[in-house]
Amino acid sequence: MRSSSRDEHEVRALIALTALPGVGDIGIARKLESYSSALRAMDHESGTAQASAYRSADVILANAHRCGARVVGRTDAEYPERLLELPDAPAVIFARGSLHVATPPAVAIVGTRQASSYGLRVARAIATACAKAGATVVSGLARGIDGAAHEAALEVGGRTVAVLGTGVDVHYPRSHRSLQEQIARDGVLLSELPPGIQGHSGTFPRRNRLIAALADVTVVVEAGASSGALITADHAIELGRTVACVPNAIDVPNAFGSNALLKRNAEPVLEPDDVLALLELRAVPTPAPILDADAANCWNAIQHGATQLREIADASGLSARAVATAISLLELESLVEMQLDGSVRSTVGRRGR
Repeated sequence: MRSSSRDEHEVRALIALTALPGVGDIGIARKLESYSSALRAMDHESGTAQASAYRSADVILANAHRCGARVVGRTDAEYPERLLELPDAPAVIFARGSLHVATPPAVAIVGTRQASSYGLRVARAIATACAKAGATVVSGLARGIDGAAHEAALEVGGRTVAVLGTGVDVHYPRSHRSLQEQIARDGVLLSELPPGIQGHSGTFPRRNRLIAALADVTVVVEAGASSGALITADHAIELGRTVACVPNAIDVPNAFGSNALLKRNAEPVLEPDDVLALLELRAVPTPAPILDADAANCWNAIQHGATQLREIADASGLSARAVATAISLLELESLVEMQLDGSVRSTVGRRGR
């Protein structure tokens, strides 16, 4: 049963159910089926267990209020419907940002934390194309592929969802603090863990089932043989969702896992438009500015994911000096900006934000 109106007492009771020892999400689902509501289910608990669980629930609610997190129970109309396809769908999720962002069409873009420049470039290109075409980009806010996907979606004004293995108020990794806060403002942070929880080695793989459930298509960009991204792919397969993979060199350890997915009939991604086709979306062309030949070649390289001066030079066939001159022109046109680390970022889609 899903309530069309928000019932704070029911949500409090749902949280209390999660605090009961040895119950778990599957057990809570059974209780809800038996008793029709969390309140009735809690009424059947012993007085001592009931009082302890409600005390825990009140602490969780206070912490959520303190950090501005919204508490959404599985019987709430705002609860993402796709999560209910999981046999162990969370009884409660915590959100910072707009839950309307977590709607189809959606693509999960995942991969290794130790991403290569190739992997980062491809992740950004796919996320950019999908976000421009209207798809929500879902990932886990980890270093590497995840962070690149979130950043690219935000840079073009797209929608992005970060599913965390910690509480929504915990900045992890610390290097993504500003990115996490931007997603809270412009997208949505989701977690099944209460605010304040630091997470551990088991919570990060577990959140991957939520990433897979929220997405129509899961794209593994670059992943080693033991990468958590493969767990996301397995969950997507179990849910009957499409899994796609970016091919890589066969002697790159950080791609052993993603390459192996191709042998399991994952859809090969040879260009961002392949992902759009799987999502049944059409690419949104970026208007080309009027530029001289060198600047136009550099602009084209940047639009296809090149961010380092050497990458731009290689892609455009220009000398380092010619690239530097062209980048200066693009900066004057407010089309790109130089980052502190020396990389080049397109500003198209971010102006006026």
